[in-house]
Amino acid sequence: MPSSAKKLAKMTDEERVLYMEQKMLMEAEAKKKKEELMNELLREKLIKEEKNTRNNLNKINYQWRSIMRDAKAKDLLRDIEIMSQTFERIIDRKDSVIKALVKDLHESEEQYYMAMRSNFQNIDNLVDLHTEELNTAKKKFQEML
Repeated sequence: MPSSAKKLAKMTDEERVLYMEQKMLMEAEAKKKKEELMNELLREKLIKEEKNTRNNLNKINYQWRSIMRDAKAKDLLRDIEIMSQTFERIIDRKDSVIKALVKDLHESEEQYYMAMRSNFQNIDNLVDLHTEELNTAKKKFQEML
């Protein structure tokens, strides 16, 4: 027989009841301490998990922001390229308009100079005509004298 069974056999009923109550109290206290220890371990584990969760969430957010920055940078570069091409097209159009206007200006100047030469010729012809008329009038006057 084990030693606790021998002790129980030697005890009176009251002592046995008292002994059993003490044993149950000690077992309950041990169980309570074990539960408290388990609760403390679980609390520590929960705190550690929450800390890890925060850290992992921060890492994920950092990586997500990095991905989003890269995507936004690509979008902005594409937008810049499109704007650059549009700007080049507008500049080319305006350049061609300027060239057309310069060509029109040269043609207008050429027409102006042509009209001016024609006008000078007409004036010279008129002067010659008037000079002839004047000379003819002088001759007639000299003959009349």
